[in-house]
Amino acid sequence: MPAINRIKKGSHFTQKSFPCSQCGANLVFCADEDALKCSYCGYINKITPPPIPIEEYDFNDTVAKIESNAKLFSDKDHTINCPSCGAGFELKAHVRSTRCPYCHNPVVTNLDIFMPLAPESLLPFDINQKDAKVIFKKWVGSLWFAPNELKKFTKTEHNFQGIYLPYWTYDSQTTNHYKGQRGDIYYEKRYRRVYIEGRERTIEESVAKIRWTPVRGTVRRYFDDVLIGATLSIPRKLADSLEPWDLENLEVYDEKFLSGFDSEVYQVSLDTGFEYAKQQMEYIIREAVRYQIGGDQQQITSLRIYHENTTFKYILLPIWTAHFKYKKKDYRFAINARTGVIKGERPYSKLKIFLLIFAILVIVGGFLYFADLEQIEDNFEYQSPQNPFHEVIILK
Repeated sequence: MPAINRIKKGSHFTQKSFPCSQCGANLVFCADEDALKCSYCGYINKITPPPIPIEEYDFNDTVAKIESNAKLFSDKDHTINCPSCGAGFELKAHVRSTRCPYCHNPVVTNLDIFMPLAPESLLPFDINQKDAKVIFKKWVGSLWFAPNELKKFTKTEHNFQGIYLPYWTYDSQTTNHYKGQRGDIYYEKRYRRVYIEGRERTIEESVAKIRWTPVRGTVRRYFDDVLIGATLSIPRKLADSLEPWDLENLEVYDEKFLSGFDSEVYQVSLDTGFEYAKQQMEYIIREAVRYQIGGDQQQITSLRIYHENTTFKYILLPIWTAHFKYKKKDYRFAINARTGVIKGERPYSKLKIFLLIFAILVIVGGFLYFADLEQIEDNFEYQSPQNPFHEVIILK
């Protein structure tokens, strides 16, 4: 528990930026270079995290330590001074890094000293803001009935925010005892009297029935890196939908990766996150139980799930996020800044839907009108008075 030990030693809350070693200007992380880059002189400042393994920690032991040391930590807002311009501004309790609202220079804090846990690994940004906007614009262009305001929104300059969101990953060995029933379909012959063309006949038909057999058993399943979003800034469903993540490429945490981006400390506690993870695990376990029961149908009447050797990691993952307001309703979009996967809610233009329906009705109505008119003309017979043979002329 490094974070608890660190706060006991009396660490102080600090805020910093990272000056360029060549010209002294502030550095921001550049996804294209995978390094800090000076926006003035273009000098590349490499990040060299220490070569230490990324560890996983015992879940039950950690939860117990957090509960016993709860009084050591606080979750209040902080007033900080920008290390570049010296202006003071308020930093929300869950925000670790941001940009100064006055000079727009990056500010990174050690806010984790006020939290029971600190991140020890992260995935750096791999997609820059320009490419994220292209992904977003292409996605919006593929949406049917998107309002024009949304398409205009893709052209604005400051509509995307890069942020590191906190996540938990959980590993757990599960042993699962179940009781239920296996259903096997079989067919019985049945004879039925029917009338066909006025004559009574007897027909044979097969009737499906299910034979239920009581079953019980045990399924063992190991779960690795079940990922749960630990933020409240965007809906949990949206945060969880950005998978897959290349967690095999996690880097050792270094605050330099945060320069130029917002980042958050976790707002969903470790034990609450595990409750969400257990829901995901239970769904997979139930599918495994049904597979083991076999047959054509399955019923699970009792399922007891036991977790052993549960471990976790606290990590930061990079996303680009946008916030759009339409008809007094907020819509959030997020892009996985490693893979480019984009998820989010989308608004609909009622006017465009109405115009499409109206156009379809006009086309269908016109088609039916001319079809009826053609049929009337086909059925209209004109007899010429000058034709001695009374030839029938059909107008078409």
